[in-house]
Amino acid sequence: MKKNPQKSLYLIIFLCAVMMSAHDLHAAAGARELLKEHTINVLTSAKLTGEKVAEFSDQLLASEVWQHELFDSGPVDRPEKSIQLLFELWKTDPSLVTRPVDRSMATACALEGPRRKWGIAEMLPRYQFFQSKWKYGLLNNMYQNLSVYERRYLARGVQHVGFNTIVSMEYHNQEVCLPAELYTGACWYARWILHNPFGDSIHGRHYYAPFQESWDNYAEIVRNVGGVCGSLSNFGAAAAIANGIPAVTMGEPGHCAYAVMTKPEHWQPAYSLSWKRGTHTSFHGSSWGWHMMNAKARKYFDDAQASGDLRRLASHYLAKKNSAKAIETIRTACTHYPLDWENWSQSVHILNTTKASARHWQTLHQDTLKHLAPVTGEIAYHLLRSHVYPKVLPAGDDKIAQRKAILLAYQRAVSDWGLARWDYHGALQHQLKQLAKDAATQDAFMASAFAIHAKKNVFTPDILAAQLKRFGTDQKRLQSFIATIGHSLAKSSQEKGESFNGVINSLARSVLPDAAKRGDKATFQYIGKLTGKTYAASDIKPEKFPGILLSSGGTFGIQKPGNRWDNPSRHWGVIEEHGGDFHTITKPATATVQLGNYGHISGVVIVTRNGHFARLVNAKLQSSIDGKEWTDIHIFKKQGRIHRVDLAKQKINAGHVRVIHEGQPSLHFHKFLVYGKKKN
Repeated sequence: MKKNPQKSLYLIIFLCAVMMSAHDLHAAAGARELLKEHTINVLTSAKLTGEKVAEFSDQLLASEVWQHELFDSGPVDRPEKSIQLLFELWKTDPSLVTRPVDRSMATACALEGPRRKWGIAEMLPRYQFFQSKWKYGLLNNMYQNLSVYERRYLARGVQHVGFNTIVSMEYHNQEVCLPAELYTGACWYARWILHNPFGDSIHGRHYYAPFQESWDNYAEIVRNVGGVCGSLSNFGAAAAIANGIPAVTMGEPGHCAYAVMTKPEHWQPAYSLSWKRGTHTSFHGSSWGWHMMNAKARKYFDDAQASGDLRRLASHYLAKKNSAKAIETIRTACTHYPLDWENWSQSVHILNTTKASARHWQTLHQDTLKHLAPVTGEIAYHLLRSHVYPKVLPAGDDKIAQRKAILLAYQRAVSDWGLARWDYHGALQHQLKQLAKDAATQDAFMASAFAIHAKKNVFTPDILAAQLKRFGTDQKRLQSFIATIGHSLAKSSQEKGESFNGVINSLARSVLPDAAKRGDKATFQYIGKLTGKTYAASDIKPEKFPGILLSSGGTFGIQKPGNRWDNPSRHWGVIEEHGGDFHTITKPATATVQLGNYGHISGVVIVTRNGHFARLVNAKLQSSIDGKEWTDIHIFKKQGRIHRVDLAKQKINAGHVRVIHEGQPSLHFHKFLVYGKKKN
């Protein structure tokens, strides 16, 4: 068993609880007595029958460790059913209680059987498979030290039921024997193929049907026929499980993946394409964040026991109608073992059952922000949204300021993704609905949230994306928001002397291409000038043409900005003396300047990146009054880094200038400067 080197503070808590409650309850039950009482209650409700019941009950009640394994290894959805199944497994092998590895595997089977709606007919062969394989040294060495919680993944199996048969497990155990870390590639034992040799799609009912008699088991069929992501991921996960290594299949948007526990306490996603994962074996919640939290909550079995003991003590006080002690005890469980979701769940139950005052709900709110949110903002927000906010958020238009303060408190409590990336965008949208219907109030809230997260720049891209979508075509709101957050960034940078390059660049990458597309000069320039402070000005300064820099103050855009070679945060500098850069990737390569001032053009200066000069050859320089109808004004014929195009004799009036290359996907400049005389 994994031991916590700090040996849990819960014993002290219990001693204090006993001493403090002596007056009201005569004597509080100790942890061992409460665990035993709970076990007796479950045994009674299970209504076991047969001559072996007394022997089984005596063995279970005599082993405190076994009781903890049964009740403190994750949620026990139907305890009486688990006891019934454990009894049936024990009857086939009564000595398993003396063998910790087999005892914990049998317990895991008993816990997962009811969740799978599997009885002894399904779980006994599964238990015997792992028992015999371990006995003869045919499982990975990791198997010996797995906790009951980790063995639950072995007991449950994978999503595709064909892989869970004993014959398929035997095949995987014999044919796919790898070091634990290599099971992330076991999916590729089978080939990816959408249609079988007969032309049947895997999405139909007949993909594997012609091969049912060709091989002995489902795993062998999949390996030989192939499949797509679902079959391959289930194959890889099932192979790990059959060799005693916990694994789980997962659903992703339009895809299936899996994860393997490649070493103690480390789960590695495999064949994964997205952070948006839903595990098929889940406890409490199915996201990757829930999975990671549950795994970490049971890192040390001592802590899992202590956490369970506190919950049982809280339930004891609740049954005795001592609400104060029940609330106090479960709060201790939450604050000392915040990763154990069952503590928070029971806290909500106790507060609801005792009809607790607003003060207690406010305390739960503060505990969530202090102890849970810094570790996992995802599960913290689930708790707040589902249970706490309905109790602590005041209603009414006159309470908006109070609601804003409460909602922003969550934003201050989270500073990074925590255990895993999650749907922060969804939390933002929910908070806006809780705040007010007024758009201006919501915009102010989002600006405050942006300022809170600006320094670390983790959530600011989500805030920006949400705001850009909310604004739609309302440029006035957009410009007001940009001015607010831009002023906040500039002020913070000056006053604190800290680097805000990351958040400013994130802001620019989101805002500049959109502003250029809409022709929004004010937004493009405001954010562009902020980005200009984050990178050095170009030291290449070619001779200017007569007049003013007409491109200055305008916008600049390309097709598909933000590609692998392009950084939109540097687009502003391209049309200014400061300099910047861009890189196109599509035909026809196009780089367009909306001039800051409509005018009579005297000349154009282009400074390319220092290389691939031939890419500009045969490109056209064009002008336009309105950005719709274009006229050729020059064709580039020579290679070189600096190009000065004298246009004074052509008498060109324009509001837009662009370079377009119909035969080339790649253009890349540091400067695209347009000079001339401003005209109304």
